[in-house]
Amino acid sequence: MNEMKHINRILPLLLFLIVFVGFNSCENEIKTEEFASQGVDFDYKSSSIHYVIGEEISFINKSIVGSSYEWHFGDGESSTEKDPVHKYQNPGTYKVKLIIDGGDYEAQKNLMISDIVPVVSYTSTDETIVYNQSEVSFLVQILNPENLDVNYQWTFPKGTHGEGIDENFISTLSSPQVTFGTIGSQKVALSVKLGEKELDPISVNVSVNYDKPVKTLYYAVKGGNIMASKIINEIDPALNGAFDMGSRSGKHPLSLQFSGDRLYVFDAGTFTGYVGEATFATAGDGEIFAIPIDGSGKENIINNFGGNTFLDFYYGYIDQEAGQIYWADRRNGVMKIPINTRNSKLVRKVDSGQSEGAEPYVFQNTWLGYYGAGIGWGNQNGPFFKYNNLWWWGKHTLGAGVFRFADSDILGRDRVDTDPVPAAGRILSNRQIRGMVMDEQNQVLYYADQSGFRIRQYNLADESDRTIMNYRSIDNTDGEGGTEALFVTGMAIDGDYLYWAYRGPKVPEGVDPEVFYLENPLYRSGIKRVPLADPVSTNIEYYIKGVEAYGIAIDQTQR
Repeated sequence: MNEMKHINRILPLLLFLIVFVGFNSCENEIKTEEFASQGVDFDYKSSSIHYVIGEEISFINKSIVGSSYEWHFGDGESSTEKDPVHKYQNPGTYKVKLIIDGGDYEAQKNLMISDIVPVVSYTSTDETIVYNQSEVSFLVQILNPENLDVNYQWTFPKGTHGEGIDENFISTLSSPQVTFGTIGSQKVALSVKLGEKELDPISVNVSVNYDKPVKTLYYAVKGGNIMASKIINEIDPALNGAFDMGSRSGKHPLSLQFSGDRLYVFDAGTFTGYVGEATFATAGDGEIFAIPIDGSGKENIINNFGGNTFLDFYYGYIDQEAGQIYWADRRNGVMKIPINTRNSKLVRKVDSGQSEGAEPYVFQNTWLGYYGAGIGWGNQNGPFFKYNNLWWWGKHTLGAGVFRFADSDILGRDRVDTDPVPAAGRILSNRQIRGMVMDEQNQVLYYADQSGFRIRQYNLADESDRTIMNYRSIDNTDGEGGTEALFVTGMAIDGDYLYWAYRGPKVPEGVDPEVFYLENPLYRSGIKRVPLADPVSTNIEYYIKGVEAYGIAIDQTQR
C-alpha cells in the first residue's frame, strides 16, 4: 500500500518528463535543479510592513518537495528549521537562500531591512502658527520591536519656550509642547537613542508667522532656495527669520519680480559671461518660473534648455496691467510673453524681422536711435523697467548707462543715420548698471555701478549723482569675480528702505570667519538696507546677515 502511494506521487513527474522529452530533441537535456526549483518556494513576513532591524522576520517554507532544509539569511546566520524566525542587526539588502535535501533543490530572494527612523509630526490648535502665541505639540512615532529603552533629545530654535525646555532650548520629553519666539521657518531637530544605538538625527521645519499683516521681501539664495522674509521693524531683527519657499533658486537668478500673488524668478542659467563660439549655441539652460505666495509649488513659464545661452533670461520686468512678462537676454534686446504662459519653450527663429528668439523683440539694440550713438553691438543688457511712459534700459560692459525712450522711439527695424536719438536721452553714461530700482515717491533712481563697485543715487530733479556705499576697496567684491563681475544684481524698495543683496568675498583659508568679519565688517555677505529718508552710508544696516543672494523683490501688499 505504501509502495502504491509512492508510485502515485512520482507518476505525475514521469508523465511530465515524457511529454517534455517528446516535444524536445535529445540535445535539450533536462537539468534536475531547473525542474526541481519549480517545487521550491518560500515567503516572509513581519509584525509591521517596514522590515526593520531587531524585528522578528518569519520565513514560511512553501515548497512541495524535500524533507531537510537549510536556510542562509545573507548576514552569516543560518537555520535548519522548516519555518525559522530571524532578526537582522544591520540595515541592508540580504540574499536569503533556501536549500532543500542537501542541495537537490533551492530558491533565493532578496530582502531589504531598513534602519529604524523616527517619524515626527506636530499639531496646533491655531490654524496658523503665530510666534509667542500658538502652542505647538510634537509627537514622535518610532518602531521598537525589542522594547528597548528610548531617550529623546529635541533641539529647538532660540527663543522657544515651554515645559521641559532648558536654557539651551533642549527638551528630553517624548512629546514636548512649545511656543516659538521667532518668526519664519523654524528647524526642530530630534536625536533618539534606542537602547545603545544612536539613530540618525532627523529634523522638521515649522512655519511660524507674525500676527499682523506686513510686506514681504523675497530673495534668491546662491546655490539654495527662494526665501521670504516678513518686513517687520517693530521687533528685534534677530527674532525675524525667513520662510523657505521650498523651490530652488536656480543657477543665476539675477532678477526677481513680484506681481499679483506670485513671485517671478528670472534665471540666467549657468553662463552669465561670454561663452565661446563652439559652446554658446546649445549651452542655454535658463528659465522663468513663478511661485505662488502660499509656496504651493513651482510653475514653469518658459525655458531655454539646450538653446542659445545668449538668449537666457537675464533681467525681468512685469507689466501686470498689460498682462505681459518682459525679459532681457544677454546682449540683443528685450522680448515678452503673456503672463499666463506656462510650460513654454524658447525656440530660435531666423527671419527678416527677427534674428533670434522665440517671441518678437519688443526692442533691441539696432532698433533704437541710440545704436551707434551710445549702444554698440554686443552691448550687454542690465535691468530695465517702464516709468512715466518711458523705458529705462540699463547697460553695462562694452557700453554703459541708462537709455530712456518711448514706445514711439522703437523703430522695429535697423537704425539708419537719419534716425534721431530719442528725446528722453541717455543718463549715467559712465556707469555700468547691474542693479537698478526707482523710488517713485522721491523721484530718485538707485543703482549698482559695476564700474566702481558702488551703490549710488541719481536724483531726477537736479540730476545729482552720489555714492551711498563704496565697495571698491574690497577684492573679489561679488564673491565670483571675472571681467563681467555680477556685483549687486538685486535691488528693491518698500517705501521706507532701499534693499540690496550683496555677495562678499570668500574667507581666506586658515582664517577664523568671525575674526575676519570683525576686522572687515563690510565683507560679510547679506541683504543690506538704508532708509530712503536719509540714504547715507552711516545709516546702512544689515537686514539679513550672512546670506548670499542674487535677485530680490518685495510684495508691497500687506498680508
